[in-house]
Amino acid sequence: MPTIYLETSVIYHLTDPPSTNPITRACQLLTQQWWEMRMDAQHTYVSDYVIDDINADDALRAASQLKKVAFLNKLPRSKRADNIAELLVLGGGLIAKSKNAAAHIACAAAHRADILLTWNCTDIANAYKLPLLRDLVQAKEEFMPQLITPFELMGNIYEDL
Repeated sequence: MPTIYLETSVIYHLTDPPSTNPITRACQLLTQQWWEMRMDAQHTYVSDYVIDDINADDALRAASQLKKVAFLNKLPRSKRADNIAELLVLGGGLIAKSKNAAAHIACAAAHRADILLTWNCTDIANAYKLPLLRDLVQAKEEFMPQLITPFELMGNIYEDL
C-alpha cells in the first residue's frame, strides 16, 4: 500500500459545505468517496505544514478540519523539508507566493511519501510544472512523490457520482 501525504486542499474539499460550482462540487463528492472507500489511515499522513494551514483558517472551519484528520499520522516540520521548499521557489519551480505548496511538496519528498494528494492543480498537480519540480528535487538527491488528485486514485468508482 502506498503512503499518501494529504495536502490541505483535499481536507478543504472533504469538509467544506457543498459548492455551488458544479466542478468543485464534483471534486468534493469524489474526495468524500475516496475518503470513505479508499483512504487507509495507516498509510495516510498530514504534516505540521497542513496543521498550520488549517489553523490559519477561521476557528469554526479549522475545528471541523482538525477533527477530521486528528487520527491520521503526522509528519513533523523539518529543516530538510524547509531546504527543499526553498529550492523549489528559488530554483524557479514555484513562484514566491506558492511557498505553502512548496512546503507540502518538500515535506512529502523529505519523508518519502509515495503520493502527494492534492486538488491544487495550479502549483502542485500541474503537468507543466512537474518536470522542473522533479528536476529540482532530484538534484538534491531527494525522492519525488507522485503529485496527483484524488480522481487518479479512484479508478472508475467516480462513475457512480
